[in-house]
Parts: sequence; structure tokens; C-alpha cells
Amino acid sequence: MRTHLAVVVLAAGQGKRLGGKSQKVVRKILGKPILLYLLDTIEKISPDKIVIIVGHKKEEVFEQLKNKSVQYAEQNVPRGTGDAVMQAKKVLKNYKGDILILCGDVPFITAGTLGRLVRTHKMNENCGTILTAFLDNPTGYGRIKRNGDGNVLSIVEELNATERERTIKEVNAGIYVFNKSRLFYALDKVLPDKVKKEYYLTDVVSILSLYEKKIGTYTTERPEECMGINSIEDMEKAKRFLLEKEK
Repeated sequence: MRTHLAVVVLAAGQGKRLGGKSQKVVRKILGKPILLYLLDTIEKISPDKIVIIVGHKKEEVFEQLKNKSVQYAEQNVPRGTGDAVMQAKKVLKNYKGDILILCGDVPFITAGTLGRLVRTHKMNENCGTILTAFLDNPTGYGRIKRNGDGNVLSIVEELNATERERTIKEVNAGIYVFNKSRLFYALDKVLPDKVKKEYYLTDVVSILSLYEKKIGTYTTERPEECMGINSIEDMEKAKRFLLEKEK
């Protein structure tokens, strides 16, 4: 099924827990930059456009992607994931289609999972679709909150979750597909977090749900493919994951 799709990759973060000496997404796992694992996968689903959101040490990203067919948007001040996606609005001004959003530090997501996520979004005529996973220990992840009919109401971050919400085992994997016009409509309404003063992409879900726009999910049976690289420990875990795959 051919579908109009643009991909937005968030690659502006500093990666402080990785030392910050180089841009986080250009750090190498078994000799290959994190971001290139992801870009190779994205190319397999043949999107119309790929937009990379850059910021901290952007020149390092440019160097790694110099042979890739991508466009760039810049987040000059780190003000959260919602603000980062908003920077793509100008680049996508004349684009008509859906937008797949990924983080640049999630290198092992598969083309199969992304394809199924997009197909689920299209077939169910969703306004937005979230990739989710079920974890026995969901600590640290945003939880998928649904109403009595099973419809998605919001993504509740652990810091803001009630004791009952923390028992939810369905978690946000941080990968989304949104209708373009609805996405930027909702982003315009996102308010900064009271503590960090950042604009969170996850708030788009509750805003669209409030306006009775259909938010769906696709659940991966392989949560390990959604592994994010945020620390030295994660780098070591990723190396082990790749070596196991090669056996």
C-alpha cells in the first residue's frame, strides 16, 4: 500500500548522560553511528521526505548524513520534543500527508514494525497512532491511558502518574504517526511544562483526544527494538543486543 508519508527524526539533544563530547546520535555502536542504523531502516519504507531536527553539535550530524537524501530544521534552544517537531512545520509547509515521528537515538526499530504502524494508522483512519509495548516492569515509561471503551485518552508520564496509573503495563515507545494538519494544530495548543518549561510532544495526544479525534495504537511484540540510547549502560546493552542478533 503506497501512502504519502514524511518522517521527522529528533536529533537535537545533547545526550548529557553519554558525556556530551559528541552529538549523541553520532556515537557509534560496533563501529556504526546510532543515527545511521535508524536512517537505513527509514529508507526501507520509502518516505516522501525525511526531515532531521538538529541542534547541539549539528555539524556532526551533517557530516554523518552527507550522502543521505534528507532535509534539516533547527531547534536552536532545547525546549522539549513538542517544540522540536514544531521546527519542521516550515519545511513541511506544502506537504500533504501523514508524519511519522521518531527519536534519533532508537536505532533498532525495524522497517516491518514501522510499516505495520503506518498501515494501522491508515486502515483505521486515525488522527494519530502511537507505537506501544507491554512491559512487565514499565518503570520509567509513559503509560497509555484509555477510557472505558478502550480509546486512548493520553500518555501519562511516570512523574505525573497516580499510583493506579503506574500499574498500567502498556507503555509509549516514543514513535508516532499523525495527520499533518492535526499535529501542528495540536502543537500550537501545547503549554510548557510547569517545572521544566518544555513543550512535550506527548501532550498532543490528550489535546486531540479532548477534541474527539481518534487516537489509535499499534503494539510491537518485540519491545527491545524500541530501545533508546541514553547512557553508557544503554550503549553496552545495545552492543550485546547486536551481537546476539548476529549469532
